[in-house]
Amino acid sequence: MRLQKVTGFIVYGFPLGEADQIISCFTSSGNLIKFVAKGSRKVKSKSAAAVQLFILGEYVIYCGRGLPILRQADIIDSFSPLRRDWAKSGAAFAAMELCRLLIAEEARETQVFKLVMTYMLHLKTEEYDPIVFDSFRLKFAASLGYEMGFSHCAQCGNPLDSGWLHWPAGGAVCSRCQGRNSLPVNKENLILLQALSNQSFSQLQEQYSPAQAVAATKIVDSLINWLTEGKTKAQAFRSLFERER
Repeated sequence: MRLQKVTGFIVYGFPLGEADQIISCFTSSGNLIKFVAKGSRKVKSKSAAAVQLFILGEYVIYCGRGLPILRQADIIDSFSPLRRDWAKSGAAFAAMELCRLLIAEEARETQVFKLVMTYMLHLKTEEYDPIVFDSFRLKFAASLGYEMGFSHCAQCGNPLDSGWLHWPAGGAVCSRCQGRNSLPVNKENLILLQALSNQSFSQLQEQYSPAQAVAATKIVDSLINWLTEGKTKAQAFRSLFERER
């Protein structure tokens, strides 16, 4: 009998039969694992609360043939303040979706886990800020090896006052190096993107105008859409959860 204990965030739950779920968990070791939570869809299930979306928990799973089976679950942090706030819960859902779409089973992305933890704790204590959310998404991509440059052309290395965003090239490029489907970007937004990449969440909190937030959203949305190959769903309802702020 092989028992394994893992700590992680619940990033997805898929119904299995009438009462079970297949759970996806992003663990502190930086891997995405799946296990079956038997009976977790029943009203009186002891494990139901611990396998809710964006719960941070400790899980004991039995690894045999097929998918592992959940044996014990304990909640470390339910992030209840996020569940009472529509904008915060929407941002948390988007963070979990990125984990589900972009983290592999044996990825060992421990830096990404630390980043997700940092952002979730920030959301728990601070007001939702769209600039901070986009900073998180930009840093998430960078932690996975997709760090984008915004001060110099990613192709020829020349300094930029304005230019084009071409994600396959590694960020901003000059007009000479512009590729297909590039996005135009001005000097102000290049400076904004550098700040989002380099400053902490607390430094960015409530420091930028609504117009700058709109510009950042458009740019980072295009990056995430490229990374996920258009599979993300959270971006489609972002305007809804931000409307409630």
